[in-house]
Formats: sequence, structure tokens, C-alpha cells
Amino acid sequence: MSERQPSRDVPEIARPAPDEPSLLDPADITRYDALLAAIPLALLAAWTAGQLASIPEWAALGTGALVAVAALIDGLVLHPPE
Repeated sequence: MSERQPSRDVPEIARPAPDEPSLLDPADITRYDALLAAIPLALLAAWTAGQLASIPEWAALGTGALVAVAALIDGLVLHPPE
């Protein structure tokens, strides 16, 4: 059997120092971070609404998909990354 190599730090990867907090500062969240979070959240909210409300699941998920597509269009076409 092969011996397991000890893990080594890769110098190209920036890692926080042990005394630095690693929590994300809300000021560091960009528009694209919010758009990437909005896509699955829209689908999750639509699925939850379809399960809890008396509306058909296909209608709820279709509405959630339209919201997700709107976020995609906003991030890729209306305000593309530079």
C-alpha cells in the first residue's frame, strides 16, 4: 500500500491567519454574489410555496423559474461582469 503524504500548504492559495476572523463581511458581498444566491433561493421558495399552499407544484416551480431566469438575465445581459 502507498503511504499517505502529509498535507502541504499551497503558496498560491491565500488563507487567513489563525488570529484573523474568517467570517464574511456584508460589505464584501457583490451584486453577483446576491444574484447567485437569488437563483436557488427563488426555486426553494417556489417549491416550499408549492408544498404548503393549495397551488399546483408545477405553477409554483414555473414562477420560481421565471424569477431565476430574471436574475440570470440581469446578471448576464443587463449588467454583465466587466
